Amino acid sequence: MRNITLRDKLRYRWDNLMSRGPGAMIAVLMTLCFLFVIAVAGVITLLGVGPEQSWPENFWRATTHVLDPGVVSGDAGWPWRATMMTVTLVGILVLSSLISILSAGLSVKIDELRKGRSLVVERDHIVVLGWSPKIFTILAELIQSQASRRDSCVVILAERDKVEMEDELRLKLPRNHHTRIVCRAGNPTDPHDLELVSPQLSRAIVVLAPQSGNPDAETVKTVLALTNRPRPKNAKPYHIVAEIRQSENLRLARLVGKSEVELVAADDLVARMTVQATRQLGLSLVYTELMDFGGHEIYFDGDARVGERSYSDLLLSYAHCAVMGVQFRDGRVTLNPPMSTRLQKGDKAVVLAEDDSRISMGKGLVKATHPYVSEHFALERQPEKVLLLGWNDKAPIIMQELDRYMAPGSGLTVVSSYDVSNQFDEQLPFLNNLKADYWTSPTSDRQVLEGLDVSDYQHVMVLAYRNHLDQQECDAQTLMTLLNLRDLCNDCGSQVGLLSEMLDVRNRELAEVTRADDFIVSDRLVSLLMTQVTENKDVMRVFDDLFHIEGSECFLRPAEHYVQLGRPVNFYAVVESGIFKGQTPIGYRVKADHYNSERHYGMHLNPLKSEPITFAPGDQVVVLAQTDVGEGASAG
Repeated sequence: MRNITLRDKLRYRWDNLMSRGPGAMIAVLMTLCFLFVIAVAGVITLLGVGPEQSWPENFWRATTHVLDPGVVSGDAGWPWRATMMTVTLVGILVLSSLISILSAGLSVKIDELRKGRSLVVERDHIVVLGWSPKIFTILAELIQSQASRRDSCVVILAERDKVEMEDELRLKLPRNHHTRIVCRAGNPTDPHDLELVSPQLSRAIVVLAPQSGNPDAETVKTVLALTNRPRPKNAKPYHIVAEIRQSENLRLARLVGKSEVELVAADDLVARMTVQATRQLGLSLVYTELMDFGGHEIYFDGDARVGERSYSDLLLSYAHCAVMGVQFRDGRVTLNPPMSTRLQKGDKAVVLAEDDSRISMGKGLVKATHPYVSEHFALERQPEKVLLLGWNDKAPIIMQELDRYMAPGSGLTVVSSYDVSNQFDEQLPFLNNLKADYWTSPTSDRQVLEGLDVSDYQHVMVLAYRNHLDQQECDAQTLMTLLNLRDLCNDCGSQVGLLSEMLDVRNRELAEVTRADDFIVSDRLVSLLMTQVTENKDVMRVFDDLFHIEGSECFLRPAEHYVQLGRPVNFYAVVESGIFKGQTPIGYRVKADHYNSERHYGMHLNPLKSEPITFAPGDQVVVLAQTDVGEGASAG
């Protein structure tokens, strides 16, 4: 066994001192330099070799020689010159070492900053935990929603390189904006990493599900890491918006997050929107308008006069807003409640408005100056045939939702380029109204589509093969299928409604050449909804009611069911006609602009009620209505 010597102890202490980093090394150098200058000044004073005999003056001269080698040129006398030359050489050695240490320390600090591990000191900011393709839409919408804020900030924490995140965001986000975006590298499920983004001081927290692995488990772990963090007693509750892929995991996520989390069931939400858009072509335009911040948005108006009126009176009380429903004082939201519903103090109106500054109630009710159609048009539900081309994780949910909405005796044909017969067979026992069949064939193949006799179907849905191909390949397959379908429909003169799932919103412009009637940009719609809930958690109650089968839904009904065609009317007349039918009109769609992207494909939500409109055949009115009032039939 080796004996530990004094030299070993000194070396050990030296190593520990040096391991503390550049600060310790600089302190050691400065201390040694200071002691050396003191010693030299003392020697010069004792030997009397310098021009000055006082120790302070000799100390000062030695110090200047250490810091500036050029001073030695003015020295006189060889003893003095030799001494000062020695001091100068020591100074050069010390300064060069100091510069080297500072440079190395600065490089280390820059590397640490590039790693994104420093604390974020922000308040009232928005935190985004995780990374997925949805983040670009979410950030773009947040930038737009916070345009009026003077000092807005979004902080991202993800298991990615900080510089790579910043480079990708710089390429895909608009440049001219005032929102600061701060990236940090870390694990959102690690409580210590969460400290970096100061979640306790944030205004809202968005939890994104990862693209691989078990996304819902990661989401639940992240919410658990947030809610179980130590917080001050007077800390405000979190406002967490989390994405859940499978609806069966919603209960567990709510158990973990309690009242602090709002959950968006991504696959279930998109599947329901897809089914509703299949039955009502044009609805995806309505949903997009309701969810994004580019047009009209959902607000809650708590004007004291709201509690003095019935719901029917409320519909005619706003000139610049479209009333959608009521938020009762206990927090419940009901869209299109019974017209006789009497609102009470504390209730709020759910309105669609261009901006919150445009929300104002008139002093009295404005009655229509034009006659409206008071006749009811109950549409009998008839069996229909639906063709589903493609397959992904949403397909089973779509089959179940179609079965709930379609009339008994309806048919569903599923064709997939990949063998998913086992997944298809698993859904058959749950179908009551649909008679479903399946086969495996290339869905983009012209001969296969010709053999399907597309004209025999009322609706055709094209789903992306997101479980088998990457995003761009999925959209390329969808485009090829749409081109063939549209050409076949033109050849036979069929008016089949085409609905497609596009993963990349940029490919929608390419798909317009197919003249497809509707698009579900799935990931983008989920991102838009999450952003809306981030800004206002009560908005989630609106969409919960909108997409629930027992609540009111959006429908596009023929304009002639509400007003006379070919003569100028205002939207007050449409609203009064809707009141008579127990429905809530919120907009209209012009058939002549169905394929005009510059005019929003003919969709006009929340029109100015006093503005004259002349409806033509094929134009539609967007209404909120119950499905049990004859509105369950499909509309082409």
